[in-house]
Amino acid sequence: MKNKNHLFIVSCMIMMLILSACGSENAASGNDALKIGVSIPAGANNTVKNWFEAIKISGEKQGFEVIGIDSQSDPSKQVGTIDNLLTQNVDALIVWPLDANTVQPALDRAIAKNIPVLGVDFNVAKGGKGYNLTSQVIFDRGASATEAAKLFAETFKGQDVEVAGIGMAIPVPGNIFVMSKFKEETANYDHLKWVEQQDNPTDNIAGAAPIMANILTKNPDVRAVFTYNDETAIGAAQAIKNANKTLYEEDPEKGIMIIGVNAEKSGIEAIEQGKVHATFNLNPIKAGVESVDFLNQHFNEGAKLEELPKEIVIPVPMVDKDTEDFVSWEEELNSISAD
Repeated sequence: MKNKNHLFIVSCMIMMLILSACGSENAASGNDALKIGVSIPAGANNTVKNWFEAIKISGEKQGFEVIGIDSQSDPSKQVGTIDNLLTQNVDALIVWPLDANTVQPALDRAIAKNIPVLGVDFNVAKGGKGYNLTSQVIFDRGASATEAAKLFAETFKGQDVEVAGIGMAIPVPGNIFVMSKFKEETANYDHLKWVEQQDNPTDNIAGAAPIMANILTKNPDVRAVFTYNDETAIGAAQAIKNANKTLYEEDPEKGIMIIGVNAEKSGIEAIEQGKVHATFNLNPIKAGVESVDFLNQHFNEGAKLEELPKEIVIPVPMVDKDTEDFVSWEEELNSISAD
């Protein structure tokens, strides 16, 4: 009986050692326990919503637990979302800031825990301040601003035209940068006259319409408008029609041309309907996937953080009615779900 008990105990110990070894292997590979915390800047924003969905789908496919907390477009709340995620002992953090400087103290607390911290559009231009981040995803907004100014210049070549911009009232780094860069680029063309920028206070169509109405009241001869997103471009188009003015697609001789940014569904539909001339695909799905891939390379494939890129630049190509190779965000999400 003693020998049987002894054998049973020894067998149990061996089994426990095997299970323990398996558990350690899984923890090391990141397939069971690793938590990825995501500080979502504005969950109601369609671009942000798709970005987070891409992170969630890609992350869960890699075996990560993805925890997202919405900051509801409030920079001070975003500090709280980061601290909340840290209390949940996340193994890595992804932050798309509403205000990079406001969240810096919270970032420092995360960095002090020695966890990878990935930023999205903190720098907004390559080679800028590091914010002590492990890496940054940068949307190539500068290229979109340059191309938008060039398109206006070529479209209205031989004419002196007034140009206006509509930005975002919340000081999101990427949106500030793209509007500033666009204004700077228009100065390269003598026939483009910059008149003013006003900012959308509500980040939607309803907020953009009265802003565009104000611009038209002050600058009735404006012919070109660049907006920081598609919803604002659509609101601007509505205001133009309400003011009994025409859009460029209706009347190339006298109409107002509008260019947006994002390439979300509503923006593509607005192009098809002749309300907006063009948009730029911000590629939020690609940005989400690239962030997860960075973490997968480190946690699951064993790459050292210092061996991985400090900046991941996401292309922002233009989309208009003649673009043939555009893939919608919905199709992209379906694609990564199916892979």
